[in-house]
Amino acid sequence: MSYENLVDAFEVQQFIQRTASLLNAEKLSEWVQQFDAAGTYEVTAYSTELGKELAWWKQELPLLQKTISEVPRHVRDPARRLHVLGPPLVSVTGDEARGETAFSVFRTLPTGETSLFAVGRYLDELVRVGSGWRFSVHRVQLETRVLDAFTHLPL
Repeated sequence: MSYENLVDAFEVQQFIQRTASLLNAEKLSEWVQQFDAAGTYEVTAYSTELGKELAWWKQELPLLQKTISEVPRHVRDPARRLHVLGPPLVSVTGDEARGETAFSVFRTLPTGETSLFAVGRYLDELVRVGSGWRFSVHRVQLETRVLDAFTHLPL
């Protein structure tokens, strides 16, 4: 692997970690800015009953931006969430990259009780935009299919 490829792979790993950090801090308007203009966000889970992958949430950037902008007007779960990521596995080819990152999301109630909320993996497709990276597809593939509390916040 060339030096440039290593640098690109490191930048993509850092990008993925930063986006989780933005979710932890609930900086949702900054998080949504991490998508390419033609980017898509989706949450999927495998249904054992139906024997196939189902999309729980799938939006292209304009609708995602609208959804995120409306979050403050929703009644919401008061718990804080913490995304814990494993090391991203990254491959870079020119101005495109792919990443696979295992994650866990912990949910802490205002009373201080913490529980595991969701686990899965991010299956990302990224494009270089200027000197940085953006999601062309940010897919959240959940293992968890039963969530303790409904969420309209991105995972």
